[in-house]
Amino acid sequence: MTLFAKLKATSITAATLSLLGGAGMPLGAAPTPLQPLAVPDTMLLAQNFGNTAVNEANFLVVAAPGSAAQPYKLLIVEQIKPKPACWSLANESQRPTQVNPLWNSFDYTGVCRVQKDSNGYGIRLNDQDLQAPRFEVNQQNGELLLQFAPTTTSRDRITIGRTGGISSTKFTKIYLNPGWSLTKRTFGGQIVSSNLIYFTNSLTLAQLQGETPPTPTPPTPTPPTPPRPTSPFKDIQGNRYAADIERAASLGVISGFAEDNTFRPSTPLTREQAVSVVMEIAKRVLPSSELAKLPQTVYASPFPDVAASRWSALKLAQAKQLGLVTGDYGTGEFRPADQVSRAELIAMVRKLALARGQIVPNISNPPAFSDLGGHWAAEAIQQMAAYCRIATPLNEMGTNFAPQTSALRDYTASVAVRIIDCPQARP
Repeated sequence: MTLFAKLKATSITAATLSLLGGAGMPLGAAPTPLQPLAVPDTMLLAQNFGNTAVNEANFLVVAAPGSAAQPYKLLIVEQIKPKPACWSLANESQRPTQVNPLWNSFDYTGVCRVQKDSNGYGIRLNDQDLQAPRFEVNQQNGELLLQFAPTTTSRDRITIGRTGGISSTKFTKIYLNPGWSLTKRTFGGQIVSSNLIYFTNSLTLAQLQGETPPTPTPPTPTPPTPPRPTSPFKDIQGNRYAADIERAASLGVISGFAEDNTFRPSTPLTREQAVSVVMEIAKRVLPSSELAKLPQTVYASPFPDVAASRWSALKLAQAKQLGLVTGDYGTGEFRPADQVSRAELIAMVRKLALARGQIVPNISNPPAFSDLGGHWAAEAIQQMAAYCRIATPLNEMGTNFAPQTSALRDYTASVAVRIIDCPQARP
């Protein structure tokens, strides 16, 4: 029988194949439930492959410990049946997010699907398969980047996602960059038997590489309406700091909440959360020689009320060594769960700016605040207002800084972007 006859026969009998998944409580349904095609991928024609969206809540993209030659490797884990769980996350609201690889603790056959190499995942750009991409998990600036080379010999590296750090167990969740999503390979409208996962982007390879395509001649004098940009978070539309929130998230400085795709911009930060953000800023503005001097593990409590096992202990210890934070006078306690004030946030950022180098005013007409008389942080706040306009009035209006008001997540994200992009990308 010829290949095309086999394909025709396959399309006729495919409807009789069993549905994906297993018995028990149903998982989140994919937008288009399909049946698996039993014919191996190698028997199919690449130019006829399609793809279909999946429920990404049932998938985990993870950087896992590798070998000496390849310290980190890429795994994609799919939860097929709801129980037992294939993984758990130790700190899902923080980055880096530690993954507990539960699939290694039981026989996961029929419960979990673990794609371990390029036989189980690929790249699909602008509705076309990319032939023979090379996947890499590379460590840069204290985090792991999921990247691919377009060919086995290409020197180009295109970043698909990042971890925002490295967890203590090395198993670290990879968050896909905006524009990337997971889909499954299909043929003739059915998922192929390998359940191959695509990292999918609507852009072409040339666009991802930054090349400018030729400008097409418009059919009419009226230019086409540009597509409305999409935000990675559904709750920041209209927020005055929306652009900075997206920038901070793309840098991995502060993350959103994956369970509902929100950022929660009006939520106050705790003192330990603020230190976590400031240390993520430090990774991007301080020389690597200074970062190398910081502790990488915690064996003792950095403050009397912060246990060495607390999620923030390492960053608190690092910030303490850099002189960014100190304990309360008399008790030495840090009060990690208390809300951080706007004044405390600016004070920490000012100390970080001083560690970076001399603070030179570069704003010709900085805001003057009317509510700082006698406040302990008045000088620091006014100085940071003249430096890249890092300190600004409450809600960017009026003359009040409101130093004792709790620092919110949206303003904190903006402060992070201002100091990272300062002074090169600021007036």
